[in-house]
Amino acid sequence: MATLTHPAFRTLVDEYGGCDLYFSEMISAEAFLGGTPFEYAYRDAHPDPQRLVYQLVGRSAEAIIEAARRLAEEPVCGIDVNMGCSAPQIAKRGAGVTWMQHREAAARLIERLRAVAPGKAVSAKFRLGSGENPDDLVEFARALEAAGASFLTLHPRFRRQTYSRPARWSYVGRLREALSIPLYGSGDISDAASVRARVEESGVEGVMIGRAAAQKPWIFAEIRAERAAGDGTAGGDDTPAARATTVSGPGVADGAVDLAVVAERFHELLETMLPEAFFVTRSRRFYAYFLKNLAFGHRLAAQVQHLESYEEIRGRVASYFAEHPEHRALPLGPRRSPAEFHSEPERRKRPVHA
Repeated sequence: MATLTHPAFRTLVDEYGGCDLYFSEMISAEAFLGGTPFEYAYRDAHPDPQRLVYQLVGRSAEAIIEAARRLAEEPVCGIDVNMGCSAPQIAKRGAGVTWMQHREAAARLIERLRAVAPGKAVSAKFRLGSGENPDDLVEFARALEAAGASFLTLHPRFRRQTYSRPARWSYVGRLREALSIPLYGSGDISDAASVRARVEESGVEGVMIGRAAAQKPWIFAEIRAERAAGDGTAGGDDTPAARATTVSGPGVADGAVDLAVVAERFHELLETMLPEAFFVTRSRRFYAYFLKNLAFGHRLAAQVQHLESYEEIRGRVASYFAEHPEHRALPLGPRRSPAEFHSEPERRKRPVHA
């Protein structure tokens, strides 16, 4: 996600145990090739190059190919093309979801990427497109598969559909049946229960988590903890409190996470790993989601979005927690009873990505 899944944020997630695969924040191929003093921040493969996929967005196939060739020099897992971003500033210039209107060109791009990134995974993330015809989606995905895509990720919303509308996971299941390569699903994943439900509903190989990971960087650890409890491999008392103790990382103690500690650690990593010019945009983006952990966090989040300096943003969040220490502790683990957890059918283990 643009301005969010940068190396500082990925490292924060990793300090809670991390996930199976990380995706970089969206990198504009044209801007990358144009030269920038901040290139090092986009190329930074922390916390683990072997689990990192660079995600490129661009209008020009030539630009994407050349950017991929340069980035493939790093010891990373793969290269992904964003063919699903529907932000007006992206789609109007022919990038992102616009690629779905040009199936043959998109397939040719994947084929060429395999040639310039040997030994790397080559993938694409896309939406449902502009229409309701599921055959168009299947044909597009099959073209990418035939071109050599290693795996695909589907965010099941249409081009003009916002996050306020539910993701249409039935389309994910239909596409899963039509492909022979791995398919990951994205959208409305918020906890271990939603991971199980979506995997069982669609049959996908795994899920991608974005907004919920920004709200709870420890979400992957919680998912693993519940999986272990459900499989009977966690050991000890199988209660929400006991399962929560398997989550460790900054601010975690006694079955809860200290939100003030998480915020402070985010800023420490941000200042260490990113250029100062990124501090304001990355902080605003992070807090748009992270502050949803607070009952009335939308008020503080709105204030943060209007602050102009990084010092004001960091200071405002710190002062809030200093003034309201009772809001710092957020309980970990599922918000349901153990009986509910054990009444569910056995499920398959699937990878989760950020």
